[in-house]
Amino acid sequence: MAINAEAPMQLTRLFLPGMLARGRGHVVNIASAAGLVANPKMSAYVASKFALTGWSNSLRLEMQRGKTGVKVLTVAPFYIDTGMFSGVQSPILPILKPDDAVERIVRAIERNRIHVRMPWLVGWVPFLQGILPTRIFDWLAGDVFGMHRSMDHFKGRNEED
Repeated sequence: MAINAEAPMQLTRLFLPGMLARGRGHVVNIASAAGLVANPKMSAYVASKFALTGWSNSLRLEMQRGKTGVKVLTVAPFYIDTGMFSGVQSPILPILKPDDAVERIVRAIERNRIHVRMPWLVGWVPFLQGILPTRIFDWLAGDVFGMHRSMDHFKGRNEED
């Protein structure tokens, strides 16, 4: 929680006053697809990313309603190939390349987007959760897309990484 949720909140608290004084700026929070949908074997990580996602959305609304000029972007990527999730397997969704993720984030900032969910299929998660019964969504995410098995061979970052 300290790294994934509290640190971005505290950093924003430090930089937000300057942005508000200028009447412009971007807060970019790197959440995760795990901040949209739960996954087995990563409950603490999921909790921290859900916290960041919820806080980012609330902050975004505060900035909008206050007509502050400050934009809030919440980034929800699938696994990114940084070494942190070494061993993760995804039968359908691709493991993202860092450079591709950066390009999408920069483009989203330039376009004043409020969410970046990547790959594109992650963008459908909130909609599908909203219309499908929980057990059907769990079956779809877990059995059809194989997400509930993605951490079965997780190794994590090695000392050399």
